[in-house]
Amino acid sequence: MRFRWLPAVVLLSLLPCCGGGSNPPGPTPPAAGCATQAVANEGWLHVTEGSPIAYRHNPPASGNHYPVWARYEEHATTVARGYWVHNLEHGAVVLLYRPGAPAATVSALRDAYRALPNDPACGHKRALLAADPDLATDTAVVAADFILEAGCTDAQAIRRFVDARIGRGPEPVCANGTRP
Repeated sequence: MRFRWLPAVVLLSLLPCCGGGSNPPGPTPPAAGCATQAVANEGWLHVTEGSPIAYRHNPPASGNHYPVWARYEEHATTVARGYWVHNLEHGAVVLLYRPGAPAATVSALRDAYRALPNDPACGHKRALLAADPDLATDTAVVAADFILEAGCTDAQAIRRFVDARIGRGPEPVCANGTRP
């Protein structure tokens, strides 16, 4: 009679190892090298198309830009920063790679771009992919006033960044741009 409680103690001690006493999993941590960083705003002024523009941050997440913006698509060539910074003002996300980046890195970024869904507010991707020879790193993902840590090509991290930042520019516009 002294050991009537022994089966209960044995059973309770087994619960944590069998899933009965475990805590639910927390939020998924960001992939290595895929943290979101705020970038100081440099304004949103229009300047004459083709004029030189200097940005304090590389890549820029705001700043002076041209009065027209780039088309929301995968670009085969470089798109001048003055165009895609305007896309940021309209709430777009821009995925960039440096020419000469490893082919596997560019391919991973391209796959992440292609996997992005249409923006429900616009009915099309409010995102573009382009080469940027001025990048200091192999890749960058940029939204108005935010970047995804340089070098991130994790498709899930990029999708979370896009979901959190799409449509949040100071002038949300869905219309497609006119510049290649």
